[in-house]
Amino acid sequence: MELEYEITTEQANAAARVLRAAGIKTEKLAETLRQAAEVFAMAFGVVAEAFNILSDTWEQIEESGVLGIVEEPRARRKKQNRARARVIEQKYRAEIRRVENERIYRRIYKPP
Repeated sequence: MELEYEITTEQANAAARVLRAAGIKTEKLAETLRQAAEVFAMAFGVVAEAFNILSDTWEQIEESGVLGIVEEPRARRKKQNRARARVIEQKYRAEIRRVENERIYRRIYKPP
């Protein structure tokens, strides 16, 4: 049977078979894409929930004041370390004087 566009019945049946095969494949593809979209939606939901938890935790940390602890400036730390060293040195010198006074002729420390 010839059609108006000079297509034979064989060609029409072949085209129908191809369309049916393509239709099945597109239906499977559409179902797979729907499932993938559901999986992505769930994954984005989990990620969004994780970000919400992180932001809540960050707010709690900020409210707790842990981030408010400020390290002292370097100059102040150095000054405190020098003062500490001075106190240690004074104690050491006092101990040396005490030991030297017990034995008069024994010198432990000779200043430069």
